[in-house]
Amino acid sequence: MDSARYFSLAAALVFLAVCAYIGAALYSRVEQPEIETVRLLQVQESARLQGIVLRREQSLSFSWGSKLLAQDSQRLAAGETLAVDMLGQELLCPCSAVFFSRTDGFEDLGPQDIEADDVSALEKLLNRKAGENADGRLVTDTAWYYWALTSSKDELLASGQCSIQFEGLEESVQAQVLSLSESSGGKRAILLRLTQGGSEYLSLRKTEAELLFSRHSGLYLPEEALMQEADGSEFVYILSAGIAEKQPVEIIYRGSGFALAAPGSTPQSLREGDRVIVGKDIYEGKVLT
Repeated sequence: MDSARYFSLAAALVFLAVCAYIGAALYSRVEQPEIETVRLLQVQESARLQGIVLRREQSLSFSWGSKLLAQDSQRLAAGETLAVDMLGQELLCPCSAVFFSRTDGFEDLGPQDIEADDVSALEKLLNRKAGENADGRLVTDTAWYYWALTSSKDELLASGQCSIQFEGLEESVQAQVLSLSESSGGKRAILLRLTQGGSEYLSLRKTEAELLFSRHSGLYLPEEALMQEADGSEFVYILSAGIAEKQPVEIIYRGSGFALAAPGSTPQSLREGDRVIVGKDIYEGKVLT
């Protein structure tokens, strides 16, 4: 009986010791301040778009047995031969244009059919199925339009210049914002005008894209590292020779869980490579190991 009691007491002491060890380890892990190295970061804000490209273009239909002479993506002058029919008669290009053999049934739509602020009309157009019902198409204008939906809650430009990157294409291109509708069902319609040439752009129809509307460059800081003075100015603690030092900062951008500070121009300013302290109970002059 005494042995059993002794064993139970010993087991209880071992259990308490293990709990104390785990508790101390967890406490140390939670309370130990983290050190983040300051680095330069560039942030690009964007809005996801889903839309359709419309151009001034016309579909082509050739008589049975005609031989196509124009090459896909070929730029043709007015009067240049497109095809030859079975009687040897030449079918001529009616105007200066770019020829494409692939059609999708949207050739009948152009910029004149865009009701820029009508979100429901755009949704119906995006749900319309494509179909091939012609022998080719001619793109007759260098300007083209991207009419798209966005559910972004960010403040977007209603007019002016912006950049846009289409899905599947590596480079962004310049565009002009013509209009931005009011929100309808959490969505807005945006109309962009572009002039970027090349077959990869003139072949676009229904496609997604990223609207790139602002770019920020600064020193990355974890949100938890930011402190505030009584007057509202902000600062962080940096580690210098093992001692916490207060460093004023000017925040130029706030993201999710982080902020960007403006790089300083003096030796006393926050700069890339500084080590920022993230933790509790940090104060000026505190020694950290």
